[in-house]
This record gives sequence, structure tokens and C-alpha cells, in this order.
Amino acid sequence: MLNLWRQAVSSLSQISNILSKKSELIKANCVPDNFVTNLNETYEWIWLPHSDPKQLIPIRNAEHVLLNMRSTSPITMENHLDFLDRYDSFQRIDFVLVDKDSKQYVGGMNISQTSHGFEMGKYIGHTAYLGKGIANQMSLSFLTYVKKNFNEISKIHTVTKIDNFKNLNLNFKLGFKIIGRVEGDFWLMESK
Repeated sequence: MLNLWRQAVSSLSQISNILSKKSELIKANCVPDNFVTNLNETYEWIWLPHSDPKQLIPIRNAEHVLLNMRSTSPITMENHLDFLDRYDSFQRIDFVLVDKDSKQYVGGMNISQTSHGFEMGKYIGHTAYLGKGIANQMSLSFLTYVKKNFNEISKIHTVTKIDNFKNLNLNFKLGFKIIGRVEGDFWLMESK
């Protein structure tokens, strides 16, 4: 019983640390590093709360994105704004990837506390940016940021639809391995 109590206290302390770090990082506008692709295109990050919902929601609700999500329902503007109002209390960090030249929103990445542990999510929502290798570089930039700023996060998980082969292959390249099947049609993967 004492062991369970210690784990609960440790977990609460971890939550408090992550929330306070997130708050500090948002205030300082500390984001993952920009990166340049092989095509000499530069991408930068913005915090989700600093993003324009009118530009974000269409790429988040793109059909090819929704088909690979656990919740396939589109996000409404009302739901998104409600989420942003409560964002500071959530055990998660979220960024939007932006094409630095055109200022076009490309996709997003997040990590959140779930029943699987710390779970990373990613998507490229704007179809003009698919197939360019951006997801790999975006993931590397994001994971470097998480490791640098959140020592509490030692293992990262992903939950990927079993037929989303591009994302599965990307996760393997990033060092994740399949540890089980969850929620019917998804693989649970863990960082090595």
C-alpha cells in the first residue's frame, strides 16, 4: 500500500512539473528548432495556443488525417476554442508546423499523458506537403525538444492504425517498436 502511495505522489509531482514547464515554455515562446528539408524549404513551429484556428482546423480535419485518427469525427470550431480555453490544465504539449516562407500551416505534433503513458501524435494535414519527408524531420525536431525540456518523459508511445504503413515505417525509423495491439485496429508502439 505504501508503494502505491509513493507512486501516486510521484505521479502528481511529475504532472505538476510538466504543467509548470509547459507554462514557462509557452511564456518564453520556446519551440522546437526550425529545420530545412532537402528541397531547401524551411519549417518553423508555433505553440498550438498561438495558432490561428481558422487555418488549423481545415488541415486537422482533412479526410486523410481523420481516416487515421482514433476519433474520426471532425473538430468543430467551438470544441477547439473550448479546448484552448482549458489548455493550460492539460498534460500535453502541442505544436503546429508552419512553412516559413508561405506561412502555410502544414501539420502538427503533440505529446500527452494517456493510459499508455506519454503518447506522441503527428500529422501532415496539408496535402501539398505529403510525400516530401517532412514528417521525419518534424518528428526528429519535436523529439529532440521533448528530450531537452522534459526529463520526466523517458518512454514515449505512439498509437498507429494498423494499415497506416507510412506512419508505421516512420515510427520504426524513429526507433519505436510494436509492443501490442490496442483499441482494435491500432498498434501500440514504444520508443527503444
